[in-house]
Amino acid sequence: MPKQNELSKFLKYALVGFIGILVNLLFLYLFTEIFKMYYLFSSVISFSIATFHNFFINKVWTFKENVKDKVFSKGTKFFIISGISLLVNTFFLYLFTDIFGVYYIFSQILASGFTLITNFTGNRLWTFKN
Repeated sequence: MPKQNELSKFLKYALVGFIGILVNLLFLYLFTEIFKMYYLFSSVISFSIATFHNFFINKVWTFKENVKDKVFSKGTKFFIISGISLLVNTFFLYLFTDIFGVYYIFSQILASGFTLITNFTGNRLWTFKN
């Protein structure tokens, strides 16, 4: 049963991450196209918004914790892992967009794929360990 429980958590985490990617893409597009920000700067802001969203949904739904329980300590861990992911994300976003010439929205989708396993593993083993 423990393997099935972990698979269930991973699938929930992936679903929250997918919704987070949509949130990220929405704000990335908004800040870049509407507010005319440089796409890498927009990506940092949109990534941060999606990270806040993902933290609270994962805390309550994926890992079934009370939203107020250790929110500061767990939030700090979650955001440290997310900060590492942001560096990875920004590197691949830049690589795909500026080096390979891929449209920045598609680059962001590709870059997001590189962070799923790292984020889940780091958060499962450190932030939301039981």
